[in-house]
Amino acid sequence: MRLRPVGWVFVLFGVYWGAWAVAAVNVQHALGLSIGGFGLLLSASLAGSAVANAVGGRLCERFGTTRVLGLALFTWTAFLLAGAASRSPLFLGLAIVLVVVNAGLIDVTINIASMAALADRPGRLIAFHARFNWGAAFGAGVCGGLLAVHISWRWVWVAAATATCGLAFVCLRSRLPGSSHSEKAPGPGAFALLRKEHLFVLAGIFALSAMVEGGVDLWGVLFLRSSLDSGLLLGAGGAVLGYSVAALARTSLGPTIGHRGPPRGIAIGAGTAAVGTVLLAAAPVPVFGALGLVLAAAGISMCWPLLVAAAGRGRSRGAAAVGAVTAGGYLGLVAGPALVGWAADAVGLRGALGLLAAAAVVVAVVPLARPGLIVAEQVSSTGTVV
Repeated sequence: MRLRPVGWVFVLFGVYWGAWAVAAVNVQHALGLSIGGFGLLLSASLAGSAVANAVGGRLCERFGTTRVLGLALFTWTAFLLAGAASRSPLFLGLAIVLVVVNAGLIDVTINIASMAALADRPGRLIAFHARFNWGAAFGAGVCGGLLAVHISWRWVWVAAATATCGLAFVCLRSRLPGSSHSEKAPGPGAFALLRKEHLFVLAGIFALSAMVEGGVDLWGVLFLRSSLDSGLLLGAGGAVLGYSVAALARTSLGPTIGHRGPPRGIAIGAGTAAVGTVLLAAAPVPVFGALGLVLAAAGISMCWPLLVAAAGRGRSRGAAAVGAVTAGGYLGLVAGPALVGWAADAVGLRGALGLLAAAAVVVAVVPLARPGLIVAEQVSSTGTVV
């Protein structure tokens, strides 16, 4: 099994989303939408991603990760190029929806592949996910630099499409983890699987965690660039630093936190994110806002890989379980832009960031209060709970 191509997809995925976070204000202006309208568009896009996650798990069971990922990367290439070429706000909005929906299929597939290889080593899984954050730091820095010299964000989409097309060929020629398939995808659909495996609480925590992570990445940078008038340099620099700290946290602290188990690791990460988000929202000057963004991004970055490991570890239908639970996570991403955008229109972005801080507190508290609802304890051959 070859995990390296999956790692490069994580990097490319990060490059795109890091650039997206920095260019969000520019994309909003190109669409001619208010913050609330922009949030609604993102929510509609992410609703499609949630469906893609649920369907993607079953597709990976049926056809294997190799074929699903390769074909998803080819279609993503086409949608990225269409978005880069669109000058009409209507067609640009449609392209954004298709790009984000297709991204959901890619996301669940690379999560299934990495889980298949590393589910029994959650610390390694956290460190592996750091590739996304390194890519995001690079993408945010490059996009910020291009915007600073008046080069359009559209060129980042063109470059991402070119790299995506090349990776599609590599993935199709590789035997990726989770590439085994069956003639018929067995068992119930996503909702029934969540009920059967008692995964509803895990999916709910995933939803809140994803809402915080996506909200910090998107609205945190937008807040720095608009409400605090930090300018492009500090706004993009805060994003680069936040992604870099998240990558370092996943790489250096991942093995330790993974060894202690998902409930405690999730609580530590989400608690740090809550503190950082409050600091960001209350910051009187851009420097403190950037520090809050860094803390929030680093903390919440620990949660996603731990939740993926908890969803798929030791289950006979691990791919479908990951797809079902991450679909729940995307529901948080669906609600997040609309809720934060609505609150921003009503009370301003400072108040709206309070929603993200409150969600992070819930993510931190529930695993400590009811760890058995997040992940069933498993005992190693030495008798140690892992």
